[in-house]
Amino acid sequence: MNWNTRDLLCHCLQSIIDTIRRARFEIWVINNGSTDGSVEMIEQEFPQVQLVCNDANMGFAKANNIGIQRSRGRYVCLINSDVQLLDGCLDRLFEYMELNPNIALAGPRILNSDRSLQISCYAFPTVFNTLCHSFGLDRLFPRSNRLGGLYRKYWPYDTVRRVEVVSGCFCMVRREAIEKVGLLDENFFMYMEDFDWCKRFRDAGLEIQYFPYVAAVHYGGGSSGHAPQIFTIEAARSSILYWRKHHGRIGMLYISFLLFVRHLLRVIVGKVWCWFKPSDKVKLLSKIQTSRTCLHWLLCIPITSSFTTAEKC
Repeated sequence: MNWNTRDLLCHCLQSIIDTIRRARFEIWVINNGSTDGSVEMIEQEFPQVQLVCNDANMGFAKANNIGIQRSRGRYVCLINSDVQLLDGCLDRLFEYMELNPNIALAGPRILNSDRSLQISCYAFPTVFNTLCHSFGLDRLFPRSNRLGGLYRKYWPYDTVRRVEVVSGCFCMVRREAIEKVGLLDENFFMYMEDFDWCKRFRDAGLEIQYFPYVAAVHYGGGSSGHAPQIFTIEAARSSILYWRKHHGRIGMLYISFLLFVRHLLRVIVGKVWCWFKPSDKVKLLSKIQTSRTCLHWLLCIPITSSFTTAEKC
C-alpha cells in the first residue's frame, strides 16, 4: 500500500527485485490516491509491477485486502512502502514457512534506518500491559517481563520464537490461513489491524512466529509523517475499535479513559519541559498540539455508538 511515499516506494520495490533469487513472485502496489508522482514512477521504472490506483486513501487494511484478493501465490507478503528488504529476506522466510506448515504468519527481524533493532513483536493488549504503557512504565522498566509486556522489549530478538503479534509493516502470511480466518478487518483504517488479524489467527489455533535470521529496514513514518495529528487520532480510534471488538463496551470505555489520561499527561509534561528546554520548544509545542487535538477528539466521540474516521465534533 502506498500513499505519497514516492522515493521510499522506489527503494522498496528495487530491494524486492534485487534480493529475491529463488522464489517466484509477483508485486502488487495498491496506490491510495497519491499525488506525489508515485504512479508515474512505477509506470516508468517498474513496468513489471501490478498497479491498482484508488481515487482516495482507503486505508491500510482495505488497500492490502485488494492486493491479497488479486494476488495468486501460496503466500502473501504485506510490505509497507517505507520498508527495504535486505539480502535473502524473502527467500529464506519463504523456505522457513514451507518447512513449517503449522505457521500461519511470520515476521523477520526489523531494523531502524541506523540498523539498530526495531521492536516488531507485541503482546495482545490487556488491562494491565495497556495501563503500564499508558503511564510510561514500559519505558522506565523496558527489561521487565511484566511491566514492559505490551511491546516485548525484554528479550533480545535473536532466536526463533512463537509470539502473539508480529508488526504489519512486513510479514508473510499463508493463504490457507487467510482463507480460514478472513481478510484484514477494514473497519481499521490504519493501526491495530495487525493486532486484530493476529488475534484471529491465534483464536483459530494457528501459529505466529518471529524469524530473526533475515532482516528488513523499516524507516517509519513514511505516510504518517505527512499529517501527524490525523494519524494520532487514527491510532486512538483503532485502539478503541480493537477493545470494543474483543472486550466489549467496558473495554472500549477503559481504553478511552487511558488514552485521555495519556494525552493529558503529554500536554502537561510537554509544557513543563518547554520551561526547562527552550531549545526544543518548537518540537515540544508540535507534540503538545497533537495531544490537545486528540484530547478534543476523545471528548467528542460518541462512546455508546459506532463512529468513523471522518467524524468530527
